[in-house]
Amino acid sequence: MVIYVNEAGSDRQELIEELVKEGVTFKESSGKTTRESSTAGWRTVAVEANLPEVWPIPPEFSQSDVDIRAWRLPSGRLIIADLEGNLERIATPRPT
Repeated sequence: MVIYVNEAGSDRQELIEELVKEGVTFKESSGKTTRESSTAGWRTVAVEANLPEVWPIPPEFSQSDVDIRAWRLPSGRLIIADLEGNLERIATPRPT
């Protein structure tokens, strides 16, 4: 799994805290620079971890307008990202 998060953003903090809490080994590296307009831009960080990808995506997550990918944490929670690898959310699937 490779997820891109804002270097100074709360999404990075949320992802790192969850990986540490779950005991998942990960690596951070400089990502790409994303520009929103001609004057604004921010740096991203790539967070890489060895987690199993979930397929098919549980129905409660696959009904969004955006195509997504998901990876399972040891607790069963899911890291959900868009197809470009940008973090969407960390969520708990409904029990089956």
